[in-house]
Amino acid sequence: MTRIKTGTITLIVGIILRQFGLFTRFNYLTAKIDIWRDSPRIASYGLPYPCGVPCIGLKEKYGFHESNIGCLITGPQIRGINAYNAQIEKYLSKRNGKDWRKKYLAELDSLINNNNRFE
Repeated sequence: MTRIKTGTITLIVGIILRQFGLFTRFNYLTAKIDIWRDSPRIASYGLPYPCGVPCIGLKEKYGFHESNIGCLITGPQIRGINAYNAQIEKYLSKRNGKDWRKKYLAELDSLINNNNRFE
């Protein structure tokens, strides 16, 4: 009887943790670990926007890298990515200031426009 209760509780906890994305690469815990290791990433999914080396330098300036998961993802992966990115955003706001995202996007637009001019 004890084994059945333990097994049932373990199964329920496992399902809940899976639904919150804790068994995926990007989740709340891995965000904390990546911040501690000083290697935060902004995780995204869908088609990546090719920008090249200038964008990598800009991301390093603001203290992060980018990881694109791809197009085929599950609900738990999306929840894990959202939890991960929320923690990374808090960290980057402390590191770069409250309005860092606006500055970053302005510089990114400038880089993209400059790259498109030479094509």
